[in-house]
Amino acid sequence: MGQKIFIDSIYKSMQDSARQVRLSLGRPSSHATRQQALQQVAMLKAAKDAQLTGK
Repeated sequence: MGQKIFIDSIYKSMQDSARQVRLSLGRPSSHATRQQALQQVAMLKAAKDAQLTGK
């Protein structure tokens, strides 16, 4: 059990470090929900369709 806790703590530390790097580079973490991702895909598809019909 001690090894699992050790590996979990290393993983958490790596995640925290990655988050800090993203923040320092001005790119905050973002976790889109499935619904948000689907909405964005629909919006991009609609924009592409509008662009194709407008030409």
